Amino acid sequence: MRQVPPAQEVEALGLSEQELLRATVWSSPIAYAVSDSAGRILLWNPAAERMFGWKAAEVLGGRPPIADQEAAVSFETLLEQAMAGHGVVEVEVQRRHRDGRVLDVELSTVPLRDTGGEVAGVLATFNDITRRKVAEAELVRNANQDDLTGILNRRGLLEQLRQTRARRKRQVAVIALDIDHFKNINDTFGRPAGDQLLDAFARRLSGYVRPGDIVARLEGAAFAVLMLGVSPDDLEPVVSRLFTVVGERYAVAGREVSPRVTGGVAVCSGSDDPTEVLRRAEVALYHAKRVNRGGFQVLDDQLDRAFLERAELSGRLLDAVERNELRLHFQPIIVATSGEVAGIEALVRWQHPERGLLGPDQFIGLAEESGSISTIGRWVLREACATLKRWIETEPSAKALVVSVNLSMAELEDPDLVGDVEQALHKSGLAPERLHLEVTESVLSTDPELAARVLNQLHDLGVWLAIDDFGTGNSSLTALQRFPFQVLKIDRSFVNAIGVRSKDDTIVTATLALAHGLGLSVVAEGVETHEQADFLRSGGCEELQGYLFGRPAPASLMAPLLDGGGVKPKQVA
Repeated sequence: MRQVPPAQEVEALGLSEQELLRATVWSSPIAYAVSDSAGRILLWNPAAERMFGWKAAEVLGGRPPIADQEAAVSFETLLEQAMAGHGVVEVEVQRRHRDGRVLDVELSTVPLRDTGGEVAGVLATFNDITRRKVAEAELVRNANQDDLTGILNRRGLLEQLRQTRARRKRQVAVIALDIDHFKNINDTFGRPAGDQLLDAFARRLSGYVRPGDIVARLEGAAFAVLMLGVSPDDLEPVVSRLFTVVGERYAVAGREVSPRVTGGVAVCSGSDDPTEVLRRAEVALYHAKRVNRGGFQVLDDQLDRAFLERAELSGRLLDAVERNELRLHFQPIIVATSGEVAGIEALVRWQHPERGLLGPDQFIGLAEESGSISTIGRWVLREACATLKRWIETEPSAKALVVSVNLSMAELEDPDLVGDVEQALHKSGLAPERLHLEVTESVLSTDPELAARVLNQLHDLGVWLAIDDFGTGNSSLTALQRFPFQVLKIDRSFVNAIGVRSKDDTIVTATLALAHGLGLSVVAEGVETHEQADFLRSGGCEELQGYLFGRPAPASLMAPLLDGGGVKPKQVA
């Protein structure tokens, strides 16, 4: 294609080069301004007139009226940069319209050079981005705002903490609050009623806090309050009054609801990392939920260290099976009349590489929280069944033994549980009736419908079921009536009181009679004295378990008990 020199193209339009340049500047939708080295306006095109409301005649020869006192520093800086020949400089600034409005402007400057190459002036172009800035601000507001309640969300609270940090506030307190058992509101009255409660809770919380305090909804039924400049002496009384107010009755779906609220409080320096500040408040809430539901917990360093250690344990526990760190210990269950070993209870231990051997009270709760309980439960089932099968094949005295394994609520909720039990029996070759699965009353009351369905499926496999810690729950008799148990285990708290409180003697005697009347076999847990053993034996208790007969021990230490054909209490008392 033939190249046409620029001059020829200009002539083709019937314009001189100077006329074309002037027409371009005056017709452009882009606002142009030219100033000299002193900042006086030499050119102000119609687009600039439209953008800022000032006519060229009012502007030429003077400083730009759009750069008010607040923008004067930035104007001088930009002018100096352009006059220094720094090339194109692009910034976003605010400039004022003639009618007083503040405009967000995208400003570009470039130095203008004379024929000698010296910088003689500055060309500036202005692009009005006010609408874009408004839209961006709206997006930020939406991103930082909770859709349901209209208050800040977690992201918005963290942004407020960042701003507090930038202002170097000396001290802040963050209160994390949670409506306990909120799911029950949704399940009972429906999701709209639950949303209504959350909205009312947010409004009451916002209406009660001090001026300047900030309220946010973190997630679900969890909220937070950022308190600025609160003194340590005033903190707990302020928080206590706040909990009293938000825990009062609410009208929801035509009914009155009185939610229980639990909270955690963290006091931090305003210069602390925002995510760390919020983390500490939620750690305090976590502790409160464990030990003080319906109240609040102020976090201290000791509690925080305990939480971090617990989190470290929880993370390592996820891979404990793969790292071969779990161990099974067994405690003998003996025939009350003969002292022979009737069975063994399998109890899991964790051989932690730094902390040593940990008992179930130190990690089973963590396993349930972290989701590793099913993996651990499967391992226990497999190992318990396999161990007993080996003993049956190698020890003549083990032919009639059974093995007991505990089930938690989390395991009952696992849809694979029945399959896991079936697989453990099949792989080991252990007869189903040799496996006893123990469930506590508290587990049964958590979700009775689920428990009934799963326990009946396990019963159909042929395994035996035992109700553990009998007498400590809220529905003992109902549990015996509803669930397919064959074994009842009397809780150690009643056994320990034998001979100490006559009422407990009566309860144990009545429990034995009740169990036998229902055709259940009875095991008494926690037997530690000969007097307790004699009382239980005289009442017809079939089997005994406790330190009097043996503490939990590794499988290798159980062999002498099996070889001897029984346990003599005086040997281990």
